[in-house]
Amino acid sequence: MKIIRVFPRQTKLTPDDENVRVACVPGLFDEADEVHVSVLFKEDLPKAERLAKEWSKVAPVKIGGVATGERGGDFVPGMYVKKGGVITSRGCVNQCWFCDAWRNEGNEIRELPITDGWNVMDNNLLRCSEQHVRKVFEMLHRQPERARFTGGFEAKALQDWHIDLLARIRLQVAFFAYDRPETWTRFGVQASGF
Repeated sequence: MKIIRVFPRQTKLTPDDENVRVACVPGLFDEADEVHVSVLFKEDLPKAERLAKEWSKVAPVKIGGVATGERGGDFVPGMYVKKGGVITSRGCVNQCWFCDAWRNEGNEIRELPITDGWNVMDNNLLRCSEQHVRKVFEMLHRQPERARFTGGFEAKALQDWHIDLLARIRLQVAFFAYDRPETWTRFGVQASGF
């Protein structure tokens, strides 16, 4: 089945294969069995609806993505995120007032099948089971690129065994979330901002 994926805007993670279109109406030779309009940002929803209307002339259209509030399923490499990106779990045990992850995905962690990639974008990987986390790191050892953790580690969930795993891989970057003021002083972060 041929699926054309349409994105209202280009980001660094937008796939770039031959079946991807960004912010455009169908071309003369566009053909597909389905069209998926993927929306990352809520402010792009009106544009996504306009694109869906235009692309409905080609094939049946589905609108999905983080901005719609839909619960995500298993991660399909390269489908809605550029090659190398991977999501191995969904949901979050925290119920931060400013975050939609737990609202959209549930307030418990769902561990997904692990697929290859080097940019781990999980919302809360450190809250997964030890077995799952270790399998993610085993997968990272096989990758051609240095590991990136751009989903953000929850700083207060970091344990010594996590640090041991991080020390054993080729690491490019790891983002940490200090979302709650009580974690700031524990890690030497100045309590300012918010």
